[in-house]
Parts: sequence; structure tokens; C-alpha cells
Amino acid sequence: MKNIIICAAKTGGHIFPALSFSKEALKNNNRITFIGTNTELEKKIFLQNENIKFIKFDLDGFRGKGISQKLAFLTRLPLIFVQVISIIVSKNISSVFCFGGFITIPVGFASIVTFRNLYLHEQNSIVGSSNKLLSVFAKKIFTAFPISDNKKYFFTGNPINFQKKRGIKICKNDDLNILVTGGSQGADFINKHIPTVLNRIESKFNVIHQCGLNKLENVTNYNQKINASIFEFIDNLDEYIEWCDFVICRCGAGTLSEISQKMKGMVMIPLPQSIDNHQYFNALFYEKNCQGKIFEEKDSLENLSDLLDSIIHENSYEDWKKVKPPIDHMRATALMLSEMRKDNAAS
Repeated sequence: MKNIIICAAKTGGHIFPALSFSKEALKNNNRITFIGTNTELEKKIFLQNENIKFIKFDLDGFRGKGISQKLAFLTRLPLIFVQVISIIVSKNISSVFCFGGFITIPVGFASIVTFRNLYLHEQNSIVGSSNKLLSVFAKKIFTAFPISDNKKYFFTGNPINFQKKRGIKICKNDDLNILVTGGSQGADFINKHIPTVLNRIESKFNVIHQCGLNKLENVTNYNQKINASIFEFIDNLDEYIEWCDFVICRCGAGTLSEISQKMKGMVMIPLPQSIDNHQYFNALFYEKNCQGKIFEEKDSLENLSDLLDSIIHENSYEDWKKVKPPIDHMRATALMLSEMRKDNAAS
């Protein structure tokens, strides 16, 4: 039995792949310690998993922050670094696996100085800042997109773990079904403008809208011809993806991976402020694979209305359902564990 540290923080794009990998690693007779930053999403997920030891540190990001926040970040790093070294030694950790977020910096360097195998997973099409910094020292880097030909990089896809069906009640009729989601944190643009745009379209449809924690009041009202249900957070999103005809969404890698795997199309609205504009490039990969269309916020709402109107009335979403996913994300975790086992056997 191996003792593994899994590290990820803040966004669902980092946390959900880490959770999927953790669950599979547990099935393969490993002990898991998860290190995060105690956000509401992390607590919601990992405090419910009794088999995963959850250790939290207060650490925010660095890029895009003010001077005081950057100084606080730099001050916290050495203390967390020392504490993680203590955890690695006391728990006899064999490997450290980082899935993104700035908490991975002290955790990753603690693994380096204690001579533990360091593995990274990059969910996005552009390598994030912490992964760039740690990649020099990593044993292997697993990616959800074909990023590099470097022999350290392994194009595995994004770990996803569809849950067992719960028999949830979702409205079923002959109308079009649309899932709207801004990701686990929600998206103000989507919450405000998608109801307005859909209200203009002369069709009946059912809408499930995930708006983000504590953001119910930010959602513009749907009119009466739309059968809309609004949720702050959906922890079994895959069932709603299966239910819908197509999805209107932000472009986090995890969201796009799950939708692609379910062979559903997407109207993808990248977050313009995403670091290095990675959400746009995530979406571009799937648009080139004919699994959806990109709409950028800098364009007019009239353009968005025209796009959605044409998709609905020309039944474009039916063509999207026939497209084979470019990546089999369901195999990602197995491929990663296989590579880790090879390293353990070699050592």
C-alpha cells in the first residue's frame, strides 16, 4: 500500500480531476492525503470523503493580485513548505501528485527536497504558472490536451469519474433541453445574459441552470415559456449533461471534458480574464473537433442571440451528438496510475 499526497485548490477545474484520481487510487489500495486551501468547494467535497485525509492551508493565488496579497503569499510559503515536509516524513509519503493551484508550489518543492516522486497534471491547453515552475523537477507531467512532445509529457486526458445514477427527477417532455453552467464558481455574464437571450427565442425549452454558490440572486429571470430550474451547485452534473440536448457553458477544462465525453455539443463562452486566455484555447480544441461553437463576451448579445437561434432552429445540436470525443477521458486515471506503478517498480 502506497501513501500518496494529492494537492489541488480553489477551482473545480483543479479539484474535480484530483477527486476522480483520488477515488481510483483508493480502489487500487493506496492511502490518500489531500492538501488544499479550505475553500467552500473543497470542504463540500472532501469533508464528505472519510477515506481521504483532508489537510488545509490558507494560501491564495499570486498572479493578478495586489501588492499586499502577493506579500502575504510569499510570507506564507516558507511555513507551509516546512509543514508539508513534516507531513511527508511522518506519513511516509511515496509520491506527490499536484493538480494545480498555487498551494502546489510549496507542496511540490517539499516533495523535491524529500526525494519523493513528483507528478503533475495540467488540465488546460496552456500550462499554468505553478506547473511551469514545478515541471523541471517533476517525474512526469500528464496533460488533458496535446501540449508538448517532450518525453516527460503524457497526453492522457482529464480524469473524470461519472457517478452512479441516482434516479433524479429531471423534467421530461418533447421540448428542447438546455443545460446552462458557469462552472462551480458560477459566471456573472452567463447568469445575467443567457436568460435574457433565451427569452427572445421563439421556442419552448427546458433549462437547468447552475449559477454558482451564493449567486442565485444574480440570475436574470427566465420568462414563463421556459421551464427553468436554477441551482447553486450540482454535484452530479454528468446526469444533467446526459439529459440535455446541448450545453451553454464556461470553458474550464473539466466542464468541456465531461460534455465531450457524453457526446453533447456546447456553446462555449470563455472567461476573458482567464490566465493566458487558456479558456479560449480549451474551447478552440473542441470547436475544431466539431463539438460546439465559441462565443466571446466582446461580441454583441445580438450575435449570441443569432447563434443560439440558428443552433436551435437548424438542429445543429443533433450533429454535435454524432461526433466522437477526441480524447477518452475515462481512461486518464488508469493511464496515470499505470505510469506511477512503472516508476515504483523501477525504483
